[in-house]
Amino acid sequence: MRVVFSLCLGLIFSMNQAVAHHSFAASFIDEEIETEGVVERYVFKNPHVIMYLNVTDEEGNETRWMVEGSAATSLRRQGWSSETIEPGEYVHVTGRAGRDGKPMISMGTVDVLNPVTRVVLRTPTARQGFNEPDAEVVAAIPLTLDDGRPNLSGAWGRGRGGPGFRNHREPPFNEAGIALQVLWDPADDPQVACENPTLVRQAGFTPHPVRIEQFDDHVVVSYEEYGGVRTIYLDGRDAGRSGDGLVKLGRSSARYEGNALIIESTHIPAGPTGTPGNQLSDQTTVVETFRRLDDPTQGPMVEMEMIINDPGHLTEPWEMVWKKLYTPNYEFIAVECYTPL
Repeated sequence: MRVVFSLCLGLIFSMNQAVAHHSFAASFIDEEIETEGVVERYVFKNPHVIMYLNVTDEEGNETRWMVEGSAATSLRRQGWSSETIEPGEYVHVTGRAGRDGKPMISMGTVDVLNPVTRVVLRTPTARQGFNEPDAEVVAAIPLTLDDGRPNLSGAWGRGRGGPGFRNHREPPFNEAGIALQVLWDPADDPQVACENPTLVRQAGFTPHPVRIEQFDDHVVVSYEEYGGVRTIYLDGRDAGRSGDGLVKLGRSSARYEGNALIIESTHIPAGPTGTPGNQLSDQTTVVETFRRLDDPTQGPMVEMEMIINDPGHLTEPWEMVWKKLYTPNYEFIAVECYTPL
């Protein structure tokens, strides 16, 4: 029934920040507040778990608030589900205050209360929920297909305490790239407006699971984050040529070389590569190399190394690397994006 502003200015929800679809600085400031009200709607989807609350102040005025959490993928790993919160329940939420005084709050802690007695009925906790199987219970999958190509097929995710995204250094920006980065405001991120990302952000920067399907003449790569899907042919039929238009996920061709799948992409629009900005120009070209790098303690694993060239904003190639563990029977969480208030 109330909104209380705290004197604590340094609250940072590191879990939320690490897996956010856009920077929380786009919508929130570093000021802790709390609010409570009746749940109008609860959305357990990517890229962010969302709640809408009807909050009534001491004068009886009702305001619709938006509560924004981290990705459903991450919260599912901590025990949350589509049934964790029910519409009509009365909840108390602590989190970061909305930017520019908007009725928004980041999802820090959530308590379900009895609206009359204010007794806490339950508190969704950070516990292990959706379990990816340990390495010893994952049936080993062959390193190669019957024809000798590397076996990359399946869903590949982070795993509990397993490998993830690595970016070894900051982008080697030239003057044009530096100038754009200096002006970067997280509120200007196209993902705040629920636009689809460009290739580097979708394929390189993603911390979420990736599914690879291998066919005789093409591969399909699907991403849980943003819901991107790429169909890439081995005969180069969709490779970019002079005069072709730009495509969010690029124009790509694939080939196998030894134990690796290599995907080369061009005709990628300009755009930020992640929550920090790091914007690239429409001169960007990308080479992705996929390899099986199994680990004796964690099990089957895929590594993706991305080499990014951009004469428009970079002085030299920039690298991104992620490693993901084999995750059998994994189901992607659907994408349903909501713009901030």
